[in-house]
Amino acid sequence: MSITRSQIIDKPVYNPDGEYVGKVLDIGFSLGEVKITLVVKAKWGAEVSVPWENVAAAKDIVILKEPVSAPQVSAPTPTVTPTVTTPVEKKETVTLAEEEEKEEKKGLRLPFLKKEEKEEKICPFCNKPATWIPQYRRWYCYNCRKYID
Repeated sequence: MSITRSQIIDKPVYNPDGEYVGKVLDIGFSLGEVKITLVVKAKWGAEVSVPWENVAAAKDIVILKEPVSAPQVSAPTPTVTPTVTTPVEKKETVTLAEEEEKEEKKGLRLPFLKKEEKEEKICPFCNKPATWIPQYRRWYCYNCRKYID
C-alpha cells in the first residue's frame, strides 16, 4: 500500500508504547541516497527526522517501530551578572489640546493639528451625526457612506 505526502502531513506520531511524539511536518529525502525520512515536530519543540524504516503503520496516525525520545541536552549553568537599575523619570502626558495651546502661546500655528470646524455636524440626508475626517478635512456620514459639504 502506498501513501501520498498529503495523506501523511499533520498526522500524529506515536511510539510503540502509545506515547505521543508529535505530528508529521513533512517528508524528507537524503541526497545521494534512497532514504525517506519523516520530519516530525516533536512535543518537546524540536524537529526530529524519523527514518521510514522505523514506521510500523501509517493511516490516520503514524506508529513507530522503535521509540523516539527527547534528546538529552545538558542545561548550561546560568551566569548571574549584577545589574544596576536607575530610576526612570516619569514622563508627563500631554493631550493634543494642551499641545495646541502651548504652540499658540509661542506664536506658532500648526494647522494640520486643528479641526477646521469644531461644531457638531448633522447629515442633511439622514439627520444622523457626521464625523470629521481630519485627513481629508471633510465631514463624513457613516450611515449614508458619503462625504457631506
